[in-house]
Amino acid sequence: MRKHYILITTLLMTQFIFAQPANDDCANPQNITVSASNNSYVFDINTANLNTEEGCSGTTAEYADVWFEFTMPFNGNLYVDGSIGWNNFALYNTCGSTQIQCGSTNELIENLTSGANYLLRIFRTANNASNTGFQNFSIIGFEEVQNDDCANSENIILSETSSTINFEIGGANANNEEGCIGTTDDYFDIWYDFTMPFNGNLYIDGSIGWNNFAVYDACNGTQIQCNSANLFIEELTQSTNYKLRLFRTLANADNLGFRSFSIVAYQTATNNDCASAQNITVTTNATTVNFETAGAIINNEIGCSGSASADYTDVWYDFTMPVNGNLFIDGGISWNNFALYDTCGGNEIQCGNADEFIQGLTAGTNYKLRVFRTVQLTTNSGFKSFSIQAFEQVLNDDCASAENITVTTNATTINFEIAGAVVNNDVGCSGSAAVEYTDLWYDFTMPVNGNLFIDGAISWNNFALYDACGGNEIQCGNADEFIQGLTAGTNYKLRLFRTLALTDNPGFKSFTIQAFEVINNDDCASAEVINVLSNTSTTVNFGIAGANINNEVGCSGTTPENYADVWYEFSMPENGAIIIDGAIDWNNFAIYDACSGTELGCFSNSGNVSNLTTGITYKLRVFRTLALADNNSFKSFSIVADKTLTTPESELGNSIVLYPNPTKGMLNISSETSVDSILVFNILGKIVAKTTNNNQVDLSELQTGIYIVKVTSKNKTVFRRIILE
Repeated sequence: MRKHYILITTLLMTQFIFAQPANDDCANPQNITVSASNNSYVFDINTANLNTEEGCSGTTAEYADVWFEFTMPFNGNLYVDGSIGWNNFALYNTCGSTQIQCGSTNELIENLTSGANYLLRIFRTANNASNTGFQNFSIIGFEEVQNDDCANSENIILSETSSTINFEIGGANANNEEGCIGTTDDYFDIWYDFTMPFNGNLYIDGSIGWNNFAVYDACNGTQIQCNSANLFIEELTQSTNYKLRLFRTLANADNLGFRSFSIVAYQTATNNDCASAQNITVTTNATTVNFETAGAIINNEIGCSGSASADYTDVWYDFTMPVNGNLFIDGGISWNNFALYDTCGGNEIQCGNADEFIQGLTAGTNYKLRVFRTVQLTTNSGFKSFSIQAFEQVLNDDCASAENITVTTNATTINFEIAGAVVNNDVGCSGSAAVEYTDLWYDFTMPVNGNLFIDGAISWNNFALYDACGGNEIQCGNADEFIQGLTAGTNYKLRLFRTLALTDNPGFKSFTIQAFEVINNDDCASAEVINVLSNTSTTVNFGIAGANINNEVGCSGTTPENYADVWYEFSMPENGAIIIDGAIDWNNFAIYDACSGTELGCFSNSGNVSNLTTGITYKLRVFRTLALADNNSFKSFSIVADKTLTTPESELGNSIVLYPNPTKGMLNISSETSVDSILVFNILGKIVAKTTNNNQVDLSELQTGIYIVKVTSKNKTVFRRIILE
């Protein structure tokens, strides 16, 4: 009792401190606007007077209240939302009149009159009056609907194209009545009617469970079907008028979400059973077939053999196989199911979903194809087509029937079709687990002693090379294979194989094959002699794909990896440097003073090695990684001697800096010592620029490329490699 006294005292003191709200009594209501749009209002009830008075009819307590008035814009219903239970609402015609309706949290009030003025009281108990939370409410009017009963149903034009119907149910009257058969509740409903344009099925999609639908054969007639969210009704009759009731419970009538539904008719499928199968033409080219299962009858039946019965819709096709071989059906997605039979009521040859690869069909034979979906996915408009293609049985399906191909030192392209091969559960590369593969076989005679390169472009093309049918696997891998040490005049067997999942994929159905003859300068001891000239470039063409692959170091200090290399030797025509341009980074160069001797320099693309001695023979190694050994591009380099490159950079240390590098034209020189001269050489060793300005050199008139800049300071020389963009 003392706590109650303290609360009242506190509230009274607060009212002395803060002014009462202007709309604290019915005589001074705040005017608000009610419309078909949701309007929100804030109120102050904390400073309102506490009065012992009636709340909702039959209750009396201490309440704080504020008042609002509005004019109803149309005949219809009113929805007030106060969000929480301590906000109470009561509606009156006038001050002191009988309550029209009263409740807490939110209220839907029916049958208000257009142009009439109403008073809205918001009130809280003394315990909640001082609470500052949720001091707002929203209010919206719902105009009286015309199609509130079956007799005034709104007509819908129905077709095979889905139509969207927007509706407003908040203006309907609430009735305590049957929903779907066997259920009774307070419902708001609106009515539609439609005439079926043809014999067939009907689909209504209301998106969410609080939208309920019932279809009747007439007002006060038989309920044909009833459901929430969506409705799929079979076997409606052409030209017949049907009544559609859309209804919500009282709790959801005012909900502003999902106030539309779609409706579409599906004509009865003519190929609804096997006996009425639609004939389609199957060829060795892919044919696209559009289908519609939503016009089919729902049957509770088995899908694939051995599965449990379920509700399915299906359509049927038949075709004559044009060739002996295999069939591929691609349905795009897992909810499209396919089953192939030898005849109506006959044996199921194969069944599955999304796509099916079916082997061993016979030319001239007629087959029956069932396309089916679960009833839940029948009306889904996506992926309503499939492609179908026959693949003729291949002749080179096993090693004994290998197709002979001619391999030369030029690349040969072999087109293949693997989808006509038999599926076998076997090993791919030796040591791997057995899986389902299709394979083709080829044989060829090696034209030269050397290496073989096979390029299948993508990883799902696999290759294995054997010395004979049932013999030793020489090498196996995917995408591309570089195979060493094959013998001229020897016949080899090549297996091309794919996993079953990729067999029917039409992409990358070719490979190239090329032989590379053993090269003579494959090691340092067999180095090929080249003539190096002073200030005149020599171009050397090389073949590297015929070289042996060795796991070894590239440049000194690097990690060993698989390289192919060729060797050259040259005699220096004069003291100086050797300059090499290999054009691209995958060409690597190393210079040695002897076989198994000291590495004097090593680089990729282009570079130079200084302080070589006239008359001395040096060894040059040109090498590539295994991945690039077979690449036919950039198989040449230029080499030139330059007597001016005689002083090592280390003698000047880092005292000279050239920048920017790369440059677009102007090159700056920064030096700790005075610069005597600057010369610019092209890759052939020719002087292409010089300057008397010891801090800059203008290269803007030169072509883009690589240049050597020679900077002389106090009779010592440093060389820098720069790039002109």
